[in-house]
Amino acid sequence: MLNLSLRAIKIKIATYIIISIFNNLRSLKNSLETILNKNNSNFYIPNYFIKNIILINPKKIKYRNAIPMKFKRKSTPFILNFDWDKKNELLSEFQKNDHTHITCNQLFVEGLEIQKTKEYFFFKKKIENGINIKNCENENDIFLYFKNLIETFKNIKKHGIKKKIENNIEFMIDRNFNLVKINGGNHRFFMSRILGLKSIPVEIKVVHSECFANDKNKIINYKDLNKLINKIQLYYE
Repeated sequence: MLNLSLRAIKIKIATYIIISIFNNLRSLKNSLETILNKNNSNFYIPNYFIKNIILINPKKIKYRNAIPMKFKRKSTPFILNFDWDKKNELLSEFQKNDHTHITCNQLFVEGLEIQKTKEYFFFKKKIENGINIKNCENENDIFLYFKNLIETFKNIKKHGIKKKIENNIEFMIDRNFNLVKINGGNHRFFMSRILGLKSIPVEIKVVHSECFANDKNKIINYKDLNKLINKIQLYYE
């Protein structure tokens, strides 16, 4: 049993080191491009020059969206002209029917058993239809997934949410300068609201180009980006 635990720890450490190396290589590449080419179409993250991880009060977030863009373990453009924000939803309305938010409340507020939560039944139905979700292939996997979720909640309650190399809670800045919850990190985000945390780290993954509409004749540089990000942080602290 001890050997298995040591092996799992070694694998975890090795995985962390590999992810760190590749993330740093991507950051270095994107940072060099930022210096060599100042056209804003060449701002890619991760990037040492772009300070896109900020601290916010989760209770101040009003909107959410599920955008058709993935960010895991690859470089992505930071400034884009998109229409996704036209489908922003009020977080207060979205929460009423979202299985993730409802399940977090059932587990951490009402104290409901795992097998009775809405998301457990959601996962179970997916698997019955032959769909792998969150690497769960059977009911035992689902149960273990939620046990880990409970441990995550306990850890956040004790230590708060920490900044990561990757898989931070994801946000975008829309054309109206709203900080909008997107895609990854929904469980942690809802946990932070349930716990009443005043400050959590989040990662801005994309910014609408209209945020720089008043500077159309100006070449945007990383300092302009960081100035905007800093203003957003001050507003949502």
